[in-house]
Amino acid sequence: MSNKVAVITGASGGLAQEVILTMLNSKFNVVAINRNNEFNYSFFENEAKLNGVNFSIYTADLSNEESIASAVNNILIENQRIDAIIHLAGISYSGMSWKQSVENWKEILDINLTGPMLVSKYLIPQMKKQQDGCIIYFSSIVAHRPIAGTSAYAASKAAIEGLTKTQAIELGGSNIRVNCIAPGYIDAGMIREVNDTIRHELIQSTPLKSLGNPKTIAETVLYLCSIGGSFTTGQVLHINGGLFI
Repeated sequence: MSNKVAVITGASGGLAQEVILTMLNSKFNVVAINRNNEFNYSFFENEAKLNGVNFSIYTADLSNEESIASAVNNILIENQRIDAIIHLAGISYSGMSWKQSVENWKEILDINLTGPMLVSKYLIPQMKKQQDGCIIYFSSIVAHRPIAGTSAYAASKAAIEGLTKTQAIELGGSNIRVNCIAPGYIDAGMIREVNDTIRHELIQSTPLKSLGNPKTIAETVLYLCSIGGSFTTGQVLHINGGLFI
């Protein structure tokens, strides 16, 4: 059995599901962190068995440091190493900046920025002990081409890129690579909830005239976690069909 372990947050999200499957099929043991207790994880468990690896799920509220610390403590009891941390949990609210409630603003930054920082904080010591590891944060096209009404989301994603670059410098001496993926409009998750008119506009605004395939993002994650990405750190990878160049 493989001893490679990937910790993935936001396991019930559409993009995260594709990433989990790709990592399982690539012989990673997957440790998922999610706050949705009602999601059916049996498909992942079956895929793990087929690939001779493990899939486990831990519940945590990423807006709560105590909850994160507890989950990570249990993860480290059950796993002797952590090869990758993949931050896919995220939320967004729509609203003009001057109308944004402090509560919503804080919740978005807690989940999209502070939560990922804390998950990494509690797992980095194990990676430093190993002198090896890969951390992948997720930004967004919105951090570079903002849309009215997305101020909190755009701010959180721009900040995560700053965290990525700083940690890459801090952790490079321990052979820990820290990178960020900034997807464009991907055919998964929230995009599937928009109406046909908006969907058409998004496609037409993209030079490749399509939405991204979530498998593309999953394969990029795998690249960063493999030998191909072993000399890549501090980078923001823009996977957006040419929408931001």
